[in-house]
Amino acid sequence: MTQSEIERAVSRATGETRRTIRSYGFSLLNQETDLANDPLLVLDCPGCGAHLDAAKASTGVFKFIECPRCDAVYPFAVDELYVADGSNGALAACA
Repeated sequence: MTQSEIERAVSRATGETRRTIRSYGFSLLNQETDLANDPLLVLDCPGCGAHLDAAKASTGVFKFIECPRCDAVYPFAVDELYVADGSNGALAACA
């Protein structure tokens, strides 16, 4: 896929002009990109402090996330989410 094809496809999908899409800088990722270091949307477990991936949270009206380390489900508010780097360092075990 060429840069022009990317811009055209995104432009069709969003309804924006190709000039606007070009200004946003859409491009293909090369195969050498290390996705393990990409930023993640996370929140801290109230029980053990582990970083919990927000992608695994419930998407209903009531927001809940499960901590596999605590084996518990916790409610959370959207303002508790934050961006963390993709590296998952070892955390202390739950008490």
